[in-house]
Amino acid sequence: MSFTSRIAMVATAAALLASSAAAETRLRIAGTVPAEHFGNAVLEQMAKDIEDAGVDLDVKYFPAGQLGSGEELLESAIRGEVQMVHATVYAQKDARLEINSLPFMVTTKEELDAVYGDPNSEYNKILGEILTSFGIQPLGTIGEGLIGMIATARPADPTKIASQGMNVRAWSSQIAKQTMEELGYNVTTLNWAEVFPAVQAGTIDGAICCTPEWAYTTFAASGVGNTYVPYNAFIESTMIYANKQFYDGLTDEQRAVVEKESAEAAAEIS
Repeated sequence: MSFTSRIAMVATAAALLASSAAAETRLRIAGTVPAEHFGNAVLEQMAKDIEDAGVDLDVKYFPAGQLGSGEELLESAIRGEVQMVHATVYAQKDARLEINSLPFMVTTKEELDAVYGDPNSEYNKILGEILTSFGIQPLGTIGEGLIGMIATARPADPTKIASQGMNVRAWSSQIAKQTMEELGYNVTTLNWAEVFPAVQAGTIDGAICCTPEWAYTTFAASGVGNTYVPYNAFIESTMIYANKQFYDGLTDEQRAVVEKESAEAAAEIS
């Protein structure tokens, strides 16, 4: 074989490799749960299973808020800066999303599964309509559990509606803020990423935020906060969602894989 023929073969092989690499669609998945949270391992496996499905998706998972808080990631996903997200959906974008903060919407595991776990529930239909209206494709709703309040000391009397003598955090929700104020607290609104350092520094006395599992892995295991009040008024609700333009641009085969793995991950975290 001549030198010229060999060069031509090498060039052809390089072109084929470049063409194959270019055919892969880049998929970046952002998460917010702490590295110690069991859901993090589920999401890592979800990302691996999507990439290993052989549908030309180049997947990378960014855990533990590396790409931003839940509030920031919703905006990033709308702009298409990140393709998929697992996070809490807050109401800063649209007041209709306060549906996620309605107190005592469910009170049992059975109700939780029926409302959040059923993609055809009225709750999920309404939530889906809101999200798709500004370019977000829901892929799985997760009702992880009922949440309580982590605090650095016991409130004055958490069994009564009375002044508790504490300043606590609520997320970006007027409904959550007003509910905690009715229970007797002074309330500061903070993004999730700011909560741990604020409690640790004593800037706030506590936070309505967490399931018992979250409270332990995020706070107690680090020696921050010594009290947990199980108010169980709100749900630790998160979603797996995608930028709708990105989602619509996938092939049928790619969408099927993303939908399947997202639904399975959501069910496992719930």
